[in-house]
Amino acid sequence: MAFFQFHFFSEALGMQSEAYVIIPQRQVSGQIGIESESRSEKYKCLYLLHGLSDDHTIWMRRTSIERYANDRKIAVVMPTVVRSWYTNTAYG
Repeated sequence: MAFFQFHFFSEALGMQSEAYVIIPQRQVSGQIGIESESRSEKYKCLYLLHGLSDDHTIWMRRTSIERYANDRKIAVVMPTVVRSWYTNTAYG
């Protein structure tokens, strides 16, 4: 399981933002660091949006999202959107 924490400037929100991303572990038949074949896997993606009183960290703190993502082989993106109401307009 790969876990990424991104910090970036969102032009749509006009502010610094961040997101968590989970990528399932790829099955490797060889030793660590040695791949038996080179291929790229594509995963379905699930976007999890937080509620009004939380932020993007709530999914990692209060759920088993890593286990679910790995079992179902899906990538998961958990952005923080503060109180933007999930829109990209400057005036709500």
